[in-house]
Amino acid sequence: MATFEYLRLSLSIPAIGDLVSTLDRKEPDISRQDYLKEAFSKRQDFFHMGTKYSYVPIYKDPEDSNLLSGLVGKPVVETVNAGPESQFALTKSEHYKASFLCIDTASDKQIVAFEKRSDVGSPKSILSSMLEHVVRDRKKISWHTDIAFISDRNDFWAAVQEYKGQITELKFEFYPPNGLRGMDALRKLNKEVVKENNGQSTEYTVKNKDGALIPEGDFVKEAIDYIAEGPGSASLKAGRKKIYNSSNSKKSKQVPESLMPRQCEPTKILGLFLLLFGGRSD
Repeated sequence: MATFEYLRLSLSIPAIGDLVSTLDRKEPDISRQDYLKEAFSKRQDFFHMGTKYSYVPIYKDPEDSNLLSGLVGKPVVETVNAGPESQFALTKSEHYKASFLCIDTASDKQIVAFEKRSDVGSPKSILSSMLEHVVRDRKKISWHTDIAFISDRNDFWAAVQEYKGQITELKFEFYPPNGLRGMDALRKLNKEVVKENNGQSTEYTVKNKDGALIPEGDFVKEAIDYIAEGPGSASLKAGRKKIYNSSNSKKSKQVPESLMPRQCEPTKILGLFLLLFGGRSD
């Protein structure tokens, strides 16, 4: 059984320094949507934690250009037995370990479903290294990308109930939302704060040292709904103990191995798009 984790890519105009917040920031000459299509439509060779990784595009939906797929992997050298002609002598063999990924680049989605494999690495950190390489390789103004796991909002409310009367800190961090629908008041507030202060993210912390913090109300509900879609993070503390972290509450989906494409298998990939994203984009 393969497990896919969902990550939101939140693209924003890159900041240009702390002391020039009053200057207009230049927007890249390519839309967010086309930027992601460009990045995930060609081979990318990049270094991650000192190891060379490769991303190779595999297949895109012929009826929906927003849906793309690929494999990202790294070389692995193992000691194995050669054939009987050499009396099964030990020899070194190089091959690759790779994860499958799918991306929906639609302007109101921009979500990656990344196969989680311990022998490949963390989906979030691999994507971060790959997109940093894309920025360097383009040699033009590129979009700044924040990457966050899409989380399960129910875990937040469960922690609120479990630790009621003990909660001392509530912290939110928001990234630009791209084209998320709804949550207009929060999106407007965050957009203005980021724009006026030349920021790439904003952070809000509420504290009550006596443990009497009550996370409720429209703002908190809207913030958790916003963060659950990926563009941000939330955490709760009871004293020094962190009792909730949205980064550890990841939305995932399991896919039977029999349905997994392990190379360019168009029929399986189209089925995977449907399983992971529930249909075609608008």
